[in-house]
Amino acid sequence: MTCTIIMFCLVDRNHGHARSSETQTAPLQADNSVDDKAISRSRGHSDCPPLREPAAPGVNVIDIERMPSPDPSFINDIISSTPELSQLQDLLDGSAPSHTVVSGAGPRTSLEEEMMEAMVNEEEEHRIEEAVLGKDNQDKMVQKEDEGEIEEEEEEDSLEQELRNTDSVFSELSELSRDYVDSVDHGASVRGSVDQLEEILSQFEELKHTHELVDAARKALISRVEELTNDRLAVKLELTSSQETASHLESRMKEMEQEAKRLRKELETCQSEDPDGALPTSMRRFSRSEMARVVMEKNQYKERLFELQEAVRRSQVLRATKDVRITEERQRSVWGRFHRLFGRPREPFVLAAAQGFAQATSPVLSRSPLRSPQLQTVNQTRTDPVSPAALSPRVRKRELYREVRSHIWGTLGKRQLNGWSVPLSHTQESMESTPEPKDVPALLQLRMLDQRDPSAKLNCAVAVTAEISGEAACSVWLMSGLGSSSEVTVIDPARSNTVLDQFSLPPTSPALCICAVPPTGNTSGTVWIGTQEGSVLVHSASTGRRRCMQSISLSEGVHSLTYSSNQVIAGLADGALAFFSHNGGGWDLPSHQVMNLGTTPLQPLRCCLAKGGRLWVGYWNRVHVVDIESKKAEQNFSVSERSEQQVRFLCAAGSGVWTSCRLDPLLRLFDWSSGRPLQEVDLTPLVTKTLGQAFLSISPLQISALAIISSCLWLGTGSGAIFSIPLTITSELLSIPYCSLAAAQLCYHGHRQAVKFFIVAPNCLTTSTGGDSCAPSQFILSGGEGYINFRIGDDASDGSTELPQTTLSRSERSHMIIWQSPTPSVPSSAL
Repeated sequence: MTCTIIMFCLVDRNHGHARSSETQTAPLQADNSVDDKAISRSRGHSDCPPLREPAAPGVNVIDIERMPSPDPSFINDIISSTPELSQLQDLLDGSAPSHTVVSGAGPRTSLEEEMMEAMVNEEEEHRIEEAVLGKDNQDKMVQKEDEGEIEEEEEEDSLEQELRNTDSVFSELSELSRDYVDSVDHGASVRGSVDQLEEILSQFEELKHTHELVDAARKALISRVEELTNDRLAVKLELTSSQETASHLESRMKEMEQEAKRLRKELETCQSEDPDGALPTSMRRFSRSEMARVVMEKNQYKERLFELQEAVRRSQVLRATKDVRITEERQRSVWGRFHRLFGRPREPFVLAAAQGFAQATSPVLSRSPLRSPQLQTVNQTRTDPVSPAALSPRVRKRELYREVRSHIWGTLGKRQLNGWSVPLSHTQESMESTPEPKDVPALLQLRMLDQRDPSAKLNCAVAVTAEISGEAACSVWLMSGLGSSSEVTVIDPARSNTVLDQFSLPPTSPALCICAVPPTGNTSGTVWIGTQEGSVLVHSASTGRRRCMQSISLSEGVHSLTYSSNQVIAGLADGALAFFSHNGGGWDLPSHQVMNLGTTPLQPLRCCLAKGGRLWVGYWNRVHVVDIESKKAEQNFSVSERSEQQVRFLCAAGSGVWTSCRLDPLLRLFDWSSGRPLQEVDLTPLVTKTLGQAFLSISPLQISALAIISSCLWLGTGSGAIFSIPLTITSELLSIPYCSLAAAQLCYHGHRQAVKFFIVAPNCLTTSTGGDSCAPSQFILSGGEGYINFRIGDDASDGSTELPQTTLSRSERSHMIIWQSPTPSVPSSAL
């Protein structure tokens, strides 16, 4: 239908041009001049001529039969020159029935006939309308002549506005008659155009949907490109780090290859010197040095066994003497019995079960000729009621603690000083008189170590002061572990049950030592940790404690770490010292220096003491004095007469150094400058007098911890007891710290096993009584396995169910005992 209307407009336009040419040649009357002007203006403003054109009366109207027929080739040229009309023509040709177009005088097609009929009908309507409009216009023009020239111009403008073609094609076609439109649309295929329009709309919707999909895909592609770009940068950084790691590992591998070559050469040299070196271990023969070492250790164990047997023999003799005395007292008069009711006996009551156990622990003594027949008879009567073999280790140890409690109450009495006993000089049996101590540390807290594994044991600890960590208060680093792993627990001793940090070290081997290093150069304060497999780990002392800042692996295990003169000295398992220096940028761990002290048989360096640019190192039973700057040994001297002894503890005060050996109850004082021996103290009388002979049955008497704190010598035994011995200075010039056992005090709070360490935590912030301010204070900490109050014993678990041997009770787990010291650690310039 649209194509038909457009073609009709083209034909009507050609027809209008022909008609206008004829009307221009005909003579016009004066009355029609205005109409001609309006018609010419309307033609100038519109491409298509108006459908209604007024004609003046008397004008000759050309008949439609005499009009020349439009040339079909002209219409076809117009259609072919316009792409839109050619597409519509193709669609129309496809929908209309096929016909043949003939030129010239041939028969006309149905389309041309319809167009000619429409033109004839239109011309007839035009002729009728022009006749009516001509008459009306003639009347109007007569009136305009009478009105004047101004009104004539206004009328001409209004007529021009009326004749201007401002309507759309739809409005023009809507004014035509229905018959005319039906005649034009007769034979046109409207359904085909509608189907095509629907198809175009559907294609438009598909294109719109496709455009949306393409836009979404474009956005996804952009995001994917950004993601791939970020991944590429990350992979590039990872590649760079991997290349650096690979280069580092390559250099490390080259070093290890060189070390392997060197060790292979040494092995070949040793094999050439020793023919048995290439044989398996089970087939090798003992060398002279190895045989000597084995014999020496065997003799050492034999000596210790003899000493223990002698100690047990003395304790049995004392018990037998007490039993005989009690038997004699029972046979006294009645007045003597009433006297015992009102007076306290001189000797404490001894339980029969404890005596039976003590006798059963020494089967060698039962055959000793020193014992009398009467003593043997008493012992047999004592051991009949209870069989020690039927008792479990926990029950037997409980009986021993009962005997220790009875001895403490009978010897030291009821009086105590902040959980400490009075000095031995204040007891009834003592003949010496010493002033009563004033500054006694007060018990602050009994703290069980918060460990993931209850069976883990404390190894070592260090106090990190505020000057080292840069924090407001002092913190304590605790090392514990079981097997090949170690765990670090950082606590604040001033706050109860507060764990600042807790982390595990790499599971390679247990940690053996720890040391706090103050800020040096541009580096902050750090904490160094030494392990059994030879690693030295450097951690930050404050923030980021878990991150290992530096590390190095040595050929031997690290048993001690000491800081002095901007250097860290490590004592190794092969008797060598490793010196780590500091440069401008930090600690230079790879370029450390090694100094060998040991001679065969080799022994680990477990104790070092640095003071005034000199280093005291304990190796076997001797002390080596080393200059730290030159790294050379200046002198060495013997501590013990027994060559198999091992120096384990060194602590300095003033101009003196106190030393102790492994499995030895003796304390020895030496001069710092010359190494001259000054004093020797045996702890056996002190332990026997305060805790009794039963305490020696728990564990051999040995010193397991030693420290000088607040002008007192603190020592811990292998059985868990803690003693404090005040130090006295003879003169300010010499400042030699002598000690006297008469002023010694026993702490009623102890451990069930060996005391592991003593550390001092200064400048700990504690809340005042009112709670308004915090005051700095000094804390003293001891660590070990288990906790026991010697005045109470182990009666807390008497009525409880016996636990399995593999289960640890709360009192048997690792504990720390914390005291608050009223005085600073260095009371005078002499110390």
